[in-house]
Amino acid sequence: MKELEIEFKNMLNGQEYGRLEEKYFSGQKPVVQTNFYIDTPDLDMRKNRILLRIRDAEGVQMMTLKEPTEKGVMEYHGEVSGELNFDRDIRPGELPEIIRGELARYDIDTSQLRVYGALSTERRQVTYREGLLVLDRNTFLDEEDFELEYEVDNYDKGETRFLHLLEEAGIERRGEVTKSERFYNKLASIRTGDNYAYTI
Repeated sequence: MKELEIEFKNMLNGQEYGRLEEKYFSGQKPVVQTNFYIDTPDLDMRKNRILLRIRDAEGVQMMTLKEPTEKGVMEYHGEVSGELNFDRDIRPGELPEIIRGELARYDIDTSQLRVYGALSTERRQVTYREGLLVLDRNTFLDEEDFELEYEVDNYDKGETRFLHLLEEAGIERRGEVTKSERFYNKLASIRTGDNYAYTI
């Protein structure tokens, strides 16, 4: 499956998370999902500004390749199965055909793919003004953070509505930092002690 994802994100502090949870998500049972991030030893995904992950949610494993576009992210999905753990090699035959074809365009050596770590999310979501409002509490590499996401079909309308929601809630608009960016930045700081900029 191929689809264009349009979403807006904003990092939150703990108090903001609590206020939003009470106002919009009261009574919503959270779903726990885990992203397993995949790359080569030379970080070819990062070099090409693409992302490959397997998301495990309620026993279903979905592999996704993400490619940034001007207004959104193009996603390629395929269901997979198998044991998921750190430093696990991903064999070329495990890649869904649609993802294998896209990686070939970037000349990625699929024999070098490996899982480098995971980020777990406790997620709540509700419908909000023709979109999906998502509240996440994330844990990864001894870190915890919080974020709000708004998934929409129309970029311009979605941006206006998201900014209005933040203003109404008294929450500062902060630069968007994806889960993969935060994971890779923390991973690199652990391994090298240096700041590391990963963008997707």
